[in-house]
Amino acid sequence: MDPLEARALFPITAGHIHLNHAGVSPMSSRVRAAVEEATHMLSEEAQFFERYQQIVDELRSSLATLVSVSPDQVSITRGTAHGISLLARGLDWKEGDNIVGARLEYPANLFAWMACRERGVELRLVEPEDGRVTPEAVLSLVDGHTRVVALSFVEFWNGYRVDLAEIGAECRKRGVILAVDGIQGLGVLPFDLEAMNADFVAAGAGKWLLGVPGTGFTAWRPELLERVDPILVGTGSMEERMAYFEPKFGYAKTARKFEESALSLLDVAAFGAAVSLLLEVGIEAIEERVLGLVDRLGQGLLERGYRIIEPWPRERSESSGIISFNRRGRTAEELLSDLTGAGVICRTHRDFVRLSPHFYNTEEEIDQVLEVLTRQEVAG
Repeated sequence: MDPLEARALFPITAGHIHLNHAGVSPMSSRVRAAVEEATHMLSEEAQFFERYQQIVDELRSSLATLVSVSPDQVSITRGTAHGISLLARGLDWKEGDNIVGARLEYPANLFAWMACRERGVELRLVEPEDGRVTPEAVLSLVDGHTRVVALSFVEFWNGYRVDLAEIGAECRKRGVILAVDGIQGLGVLPFDLEAMNADFVAAGAGKWLLGVPGTGFTAWRPELLERVDPILVGTGSMEERMAYFEPKFGYAKTARKFEESALSLLDVAAFGAAVSLLLEVGIEAIEERVLGLVDRLGQGLLERGYRIIEPWPRERSESSGIISFNRRGRTAEELLSDLTGAGVICRTHRDFVRLSPHFYNTEEEIDQVLEVLTRQEVAG
């Protein structure tokens, strides 16, 4: 599907310019239809278990395709923090171990690791250099006691894409786990777990993946999957999960062992429809389109005297769907008010505005945003 053919699937485009996919995505008509179909199943069909299981399996397969793994390596979760916590709480930590992360990470990729301090584990944080989290800075904090390097695929505040492959290659040599918060990149940028030299990735559905908040997934490298025990245990965690009258304790040999109970049918149906659409459009085509829109925004902002939050300019390998900016003499809230008043959906962080277009946004919408900012510049 051509990216712009899918634009008609997003009703919000009739009245707004949605540039907040790094915050929350609007629901497409396909997702809504999937939820309505699932609701019908629950209300009208006396026997729906087989169809329910098919929907779960289809989602698991689509997510596996998204990050180039086997479906057996995918766990369906409640979101990014849930997924990261499965790893952080399930490892066999020893006092004196350490974790290397980065400052200015979204808290979902900090709190789960901070909680490991109660087990005597140190959290070391890299300082971004001109907005970049560089391999050199990260690896300078890794030593013989480092168990995990925990980083984002894309930094939520400035859109910097981290060089995970280089960091992961060195982590592999040292026997260190590379755990990735993928929520700000998956759905818009290609991601191959093995090619990235990553051991684990977690993401929620409600941003670039075009699903609904409250669901997500993790993907595990098989070697890591075998080393982590579930922190929540139920029938779904077991290899023989249907042995109700002669229960046999034994974890599933796949990532399903982290799904301790029934998954929400409505959430899974919505997520499945969303990921299916992304795969139909094609992640490479989505990346090409989104990076082009971000470049158009960046050039237009600079021409109008706005300051783009570093690093800028970015190499293509450093770029993503996020661009943040501000302007001397105007607060971020004032800029947000101007944009919101013109029907542009975006958000602020600290002293800057963050914009994040997806594949169905158009060049005309980008130009409309720049025109709003131009008018306010002239008025000011």
